[in-house]
Amino acid sequence: MADFSVDIKFDDSYFKKLGLKEGGYEDALDTAVDHTLHDAENTMRREAPIDTGNLRRSISKFKPGKCQGQIHSSLHNPPYWIYLQYGTSKMSPNPFVTRTARKVGPKLTRYIHEELKNSGVFE
Repeated sequence: MADFSVDIKFDDSYFKKLGLKEGGYEDALDTAVDHTLHDAENTMRREAPIDTGNLRRSISKFKPGKCQGQIHSSLHNPPYWIYLQYGTSKMSPNPFVTRTARKVGPKLTRYIHEELKNSGVFE
C-alpha cells in the first residue's frame, strides 16, 4: 500500500528555544494532524481523476499514532494511483497527490498555529 503521510515530531528543546511552555503541545499537534487529515482526504478525493470512481472511493485516512496520519488508497497490487500520479509510457501524468499536498500543506501550518494558541502553549 502506498501512502501520503503526515508525521509531526518536535523535541521539547525546540519549544524551549521558541519560548513556549513545556509539554502540552502534543495534543494540540495531534488535533492539527486530525484537521489536516480530514482536509487531505476530501481534497484528494476531489483531485483524483474520475474514470470508474473506484480510486476516489478507495481513498481513506488512517491514524497510526499520535501526531501521525496517512491518506491511502486500497487499490493496490500494483498501486493504481502511482500510474495516475506519474504517468506511464502511454499515459500523461496527472499529479493529483502533488496538488493535494500543495493545497493542504499551508492548512497544516495554520492548524498547528491555531491549536497551539488555543491550547495555551504560546505564552
